Amino acid sequence: MRTTWAIARLTFWEGVRMRIVLVFLILLAFIVLRLPFALRGDETLSGRLQTFISYSLGALSVLMGLATVFFSCATLTNEIHSRTLHLVVSKPVHRFSILAGKWIGVNLLNVLMIVLAGLVIYGLAAYIKSRPVQFERDRVKLDEVVWTARLAADPTPPKLDAAIAERVKAMLEQGRIDESQQEAAAKEVRRDLEQEWVRVPPGQAREYEFEGLAPPDMRQDVYQVRFKARGIPYPIDEMLEIGWVILDPKTGAPMDEFRTHERHGEVHQFLVRSTIVKDGRAVLGVYNPSGPPKPVTIYFEGDESLQILYRVGNFEPNLAKSMLMILFRLAFLSAVGLFFGTFVSFPVACFCVLSVYLFCLGMPWWMEAVQSHLTIAGSQPKSATIFDPFLRVVKFVMAALFPDFQAYDGVGRLIDGIYIPTRVVLASAAHTILYGVALLALPGWMIFRSREIAQAAA
Repeated sequence: MRTTWAIARLTFWEGVRMRIVLVFLILLAFIVLRLPFALRGDETLSGRLQTFISYSLGALSVLMGLATVFFSCATLTNEIHSRTLHLVVSKPVHRFSILAGKWIGVNLLNVLMIVLAGLVIYGLAAYIKSRPVQFERDRVKLDEVVWTARLAADPTPPKLDAAIAERVKAMLEQGRIDESQQEAAAKEVRRDLEQEWVRVPPGQAREYEFEGLAPPDMRQDVYQVRFKARGIPYPIDEMLEIGWVILDPKTGAPMDEFRTHERHGEVHQFLVRSTIVKDGRAVLGVYNPSGPPKPVTIYFEGDESLQILYRVGNFEPNLAKSMLMILFRLAFLSAVGLFFGTFVSFPVACFCVLSVYLFCLGMPWWMEAVQSHLTIAGSQPKSATIFDPFLRVVKFVMAALFPDFQAYDGVGRLIDGIYIPTRVVLASAAHTILYGVALLALPGWMIFRSREIAQAAA
């Protein structure tokens, strides 16, 4: 263990002195320190803060990722190429201790840089937050939408069993179906009723109830309603008008009423007073005011199309979790870099690790491509019997071995003030650090042990 820590310390100072690492760190410092004064966002203080957090953490992730790739690939390959590693392996040092020490040393430098960068980013974000605002509503949005951590509640689905049973019974009595078709008819009716629930025809209204909302406290004066609605058919000017009615959850009496006029098919939000929540419940009424000459149906399409967001935590722990997931990503890249460094040269190792890096960044698109091919093949039985088993294996291997960096990215949640669950952080650690260490400890160690330097040392 003492030997491992000695190698880790040497590797750490090697990284501090390495010119290519210093270049990335200087570039990172310049970008982060320049951003607060260069970015304007949407000319509001909240937009400026969101833009700064997005760009600074994005630059941190990319530049530290590249620095880690080059450093982890160079620390072992350079010593093998220059034969300085012979001085180490000629001593009673276990080969695994060398790999473990170098991995720890690379990540000690990563931890130091992530902590320093995180403190600087937080300090600059706090500086932006302290600037004067032009409108009080911008201050409310800054405190309640950006500088916070919130959870989202979806509307409670309606209970459809009674309505389904009634419709199926009517279909039986009318002779439209027989008893053997009841189950299929019930599924079709359920699908139709679920579609009706998320659609608001012209001139009609619909109520959506939300449950399990956190009660307001001294820190929380408002809740945020976020929606993404489409117009069917498309509105002429692509703008969709929606009437909103805030209802008392206990009495059903209207508490507030207003309209929004926003572009359809995009995410929008508005703030409402915390008094809309009583006993953890809130009710939103949606009215469709469209009419002649071209009436439009409002359609809340897909998941997260209508939500109420409420505070459950603070900005600082959310930022720490986001930084942790960046650190886990770097730990994975350093393990992959050391693995390739055990058997290929520095340029080849960098190319391989960068390829893995880009593959992990594009995991959602790769998985979607495989899934879409399976879907197409599924409609063609002859080709499906040939390709489906192979593609399912490929999909399983991709999901098991390669982390999805998009899924383990907390930056998007952070800038929107969305709470980052601890389970996501733990899943990120399990799928990055554990896999990286396993790659380094088993095949990496076996390859490194069989290198010619072992024979030369013997």
